Amino acid sequence: IGEYCYEWLAAMKGKFAKRENPRINYAYHFDAALYARYLRRLSEPKGVKRVEGKIKEIRTREGDGFVTALELTDGRIIEGDFFVDCTGFRGLLINQALAEPFISFTDSLPNDSAVALQVPVDIRTHGMEPYTTATALDAGWAWNIPLYGRIGTGYVYCSEFLSKEEAEAEFRRHLGPAADHCKANHIKMRIGRTRNSWVKNCVAIGLSSGFVEPLESTGIFFIQHGIEELVHHFPSGEIDESVVRSYNRGVAEAIDGVREFLTLHYAASDRDDTPYWRSVRHDIQMPESLRERMDLWSRRLPNAKSVNPAYHGFESYSYSVMLLGLGHQPAASLPALDHMDDRNAIAAFRAMRERSDYLAATLPSQYEYLTHVRTQTTSREEEMVPAAALYSDAGQLWKELVALNARA
Repeated sequence: IGEYCYEWLAAMKGKFAKRENPRINYAYHFDAALYARYLRRLSEPKGVKRVEGKIKEIRTREGDGFVTALELTDGRIIEGDFFVDCTGFRGLLINQALAEPFISFTDSLPNDSAVALQVPVDIRTHGMEPYTTATALDAGWAWNIPLYGRIGTGYVYCSEFLSKEEAEAEFRRHLGPAADHCKANHIKMRIGRTRNSWVKNCVAIGLSSGFVEPLESTGIFFIQHGIEELVHHFPSGEIDESVVRSYNRGVAEAIDGVREFLTLHYAASDRDDTPYWRSVRHDIQMPESLRERMDLWSRRLPNAKSVNPAYHGFESYSYSVMLLGLGHQPAASLPALDHMDDRNAIAAFRAMRERSDYLAATLPSQYEYLTHVRTQTTSREEEMVPAAALYSDAGQLWKELVALNARA
């Protein structure tokens, strides 16, 4: 079915341009450090006060246990009425100070470690791939994310099957000589979710709330979803327990839904050439709801009624693509199709293929498109930025993307 998909055909030829939206769906590869700096510059003029320091102690109120203040290592006290815990896997407020338990998902998603590198690439010579690549390795999988001038890459693996030294060695063999002088960053991941992300006057957002392994890049989605839900549920004064329950239910259902979708990636695999892949096939605990759905999907492709009904960011076509890509075809098509004329469908497929071929032939390459964007200016008085220069301002890049789309 890829031959009838605009995105697939464009990606296979290294092509992309935002001007074709909405014909082509796309996502962004951002340099996280640049984007964080941009968000800081955006928020501080709007009244956000930034206090830099390390937390020494979290103070709670006697009687109800509400958080009242943070004491920093230099003696400063940060008081507040409401706290958002963004302390990552440590969960300093939600898990440690307020003792909210963490629910592990490692019985169904065993990957708990990663080793990451940044590998320089001569994109002028080699070009850029307009997509993320995930490649299965002996005890997990590796991601490859192309940026302008380098690749962000890492190996997500299960520490029960590999030590960190063994994982780095295998990963470097996978990458080849280009990564010989690149520094490796080892990461220990906490897979699962805090039972309740809102406890008393504290809401956990991001890794302190929950994280499933990054196979579908859902970390930022969880942050965004948590923030949006908090906006909808923000307290007006006293903490309303019905509001708290509603928030916790929405956040938990989203994380649990992603857990189920990721488990499908492994449960539907037929790979068994290493101890890790044999264990993934036979030892992981599949949620009973997913087991029932997979039985149904063996007879019918997933649809909006048969996937996890809770909002979790993935539509039914995501499930279909995953199952078909792993060789799982339903036993039969929908019976209603046997009573329909094929001519309209054939004409529609032909039109899709012609449009796909046209897009693939006329779109610029990823390198050409980004180089074009990076050499544009939002003001005629500004100097042109050399194509080889790296942006230090993600906000400027964003403005130029918007301006280019408007001109096109």
